[in-house]
Amino acid sequence: MTSAQTFAVSASDTYPEDFRLLELTPELAAQLEALDTCTLHIAGRTTDTATLIDPQETTYSVHTAHTSNNLYLLTHAASSETNPLETLELRAKINQTLELQRTQPTVHARLREVLSWDTRGAYRGSEFDKADAGGRRVDDQALHAHVAVGPKALKRALEEVPAFRDTQGHWRTIDAGFCVELLRLLLATQVEHAWASCYDARLLHPALQADLGAPLPYEAVHAVLARFGRPIDGRPACYTIDRRRVARFLAEHIFLAENMRAWPAADFAQALAATMPPQLASDGGSDDGLDAWGFAHIPRSPVRDLAYATVPTDPANALHAGSHRTLLTPLFRSLMPADARERIAMLFAAKPQWSAKEVTPFLEDLVDVDQQALERGDEAVLAQVAKAVDVWMLRFGRAVKCPSGETVYTSRIN
Repeated sequence: MTSAQTFAVSASDTYPEDFRLLELTPELAAQLEALDTCTLHIAGRTTDTATLIDPQETTYSVHTAHTSNNLYLLTHAASSETNPLETLELRAKINQTLELQRTQPTVHARLREVLSWDTRGAYRGSEFDKADAGGRRVDDQALHAHVAVGPKALKRALEEVPAFRDTQGHWRTIDAGFCVELLRLLLATQVEHAWASCYDARLLHPALQADLGAPLPYEAVHAVLARFGRPIDGRPACYTIDRRRVARFLAEHIFLAENMRAWPAADFAQALAATMPPQLASDGGSDDGLDAWGFAHIPRSPVRDLAYATVPTDPANALHAGSHRTLLTPLFRSLMPADARERIAMLFAAKPQWSAKEVTPFLEDLVDVDQQALERGDEAVLAQVAKAVDVWMLRFGRAVKCPSGETVYTSRIN
């Protein structure tokens, strides 16, 4: 069309369609332009803030912003004999745009809530199943509809619970007590049969069924191995048991069983050692943070993001306090908000001063890095996390030098 053409514009007080403009981030726009087909998913309940998930499983919270000027969406209508002028039809008036803010979703708490909808309760063995019939179930559709996260992150969270998909395609959690019982049994079975250090679910499943004398879902055995082990590349269903993962699981449930009370670190270490399977008992020479628990050891221990440490002593000498004077107070990172400001406010409400080593475990999951590389201790990833945490703590707190020379952060959130 040329600038000399004349158009008629049809308008009315009501518009046939309702549109919103979506403001894309540069990264998301680049993905859309680079891929032939790019699907964006909007997830979340009607009561939640909508979450957009891109093909890389990056999550964005979607917020509505009002524009100062109205925008009008017009479509072109061809001329006709009755109307020789070409017409632009007003399809919608837009005074709101959708803005995206990159975020780290709070997966575990929401996932546990959705899985709790299963009226059978947690799986405790085949006899428990036989006593129940009917009721509500949780399938793949329910998980994807109500847990706003990509497939890979959802898979990791299901392993963490742990949960398994039964033969009818319904997801179910495994009771913590039965999970530990199954772990102890598979460790003993592995030793009894003198199998190699690789734990193969396909070998263990029939042996465990024989020991239990009752049907046992293969998926439950696989879920327990995935929760406590690490997969072996190129060998499906094969795992090595990770002592730290077992210790973390037991530590979490010790806190829960004792109604989230504070523990002297020495007493807690003894309770954890007493519940550890004998096949995973330490010889005293390991460097996994399970053996020596003074104040300085807590950030490297299995409770690093489950509890914080305090000592009844001068902060300048806190790093030298022994485990008998160190008090562990439970504070689960998995139950904390996903917003950095809100989480830091919660941390300062629990304790007025935090060192960088203490606070990092409670914030590192908010940093956009490969979480598996972080767990492996990749130096570049650790440096990236340390820098991000320092930026947040300086934004929402103050840095103070202790007489010992260590930097600690104090609150300035009103």
